[in-house]
Amino acid sequence: MSGKVTKEFALILTPFMAAYLFIVFYEAGYSNYFGIPYSLISVNVVDVILTNRFALFVAALAFLWTGLYYNFLPSIKSPIFKGIVSGILFFTLWAGYTLGTNDAKHKEYFLTSSMANTKQVVIRIYNNNAIMMPATANSKILKRIYSFKNIANSKPSDVFVLEKIGPLSVEGH
Repeated sequence: MSGKVTKEFALILTPFMAAYLFIVFYEAGYSNYFGIPYSLISVNVVDVILTNRFALFVAALAFLWTGLYYNFLPSIKSPIFKGIVSGILFFTLWAGYTLGTNDAKHKEYFLTSSMANTKQVVIRIYNNNAIMMPATANSKILKRIYSFKNIANSKPSDVFVLEKIGPLSVEGH
C-alpha cells in the first residue's frame, strides 16, 4: 500500500517541481538580460504561473512523463529511466533560462515613471519592490543604474504609466 502512496505523491509532486525549476530559471534568464543580480530574484510561484505561458506546459509534460514512468517505463535503476530524468531536468532548466532571456529581449510594454526629469523603467517587481533603470535619451537603451521603489508604500503622487517603449537593451550588454 505504501508503494501506491509514494507513486501517487510523486505523480502529484513532479509537475510542481518541474514548473518551479522552470520558473526559477526563467527569472534567472530574464534578470540576466537586464543585469539584475540573482540575489534580488524572488520567485512567487502563483504570479509567475498565472503570467507565464510555458510554466503550465512544463508542468503538463512532467505530469505526462510521471504517468508514463509508472505505467510503461522500466524501473528507477534502469539507464533509460536515468536518461529520461536527466533529459527532462536539462530541458526544464534550459527552456526556462532561454525563454526568460527571450521574453526580456523582446518585451515591448513597460511601466515607466518620471523621477527627477529622468524616465525610470520598471524592469521587474519582486516582493512589492519595483526594480527600475533609467532610460537614455532615445529610451531604447537602459543605463546600468538600479533604483528600488517599494510599491506597497507608494504615494498618490507616484504615477506609473504602461508604455510601449521596448524592446530595450542595456548599456554595455
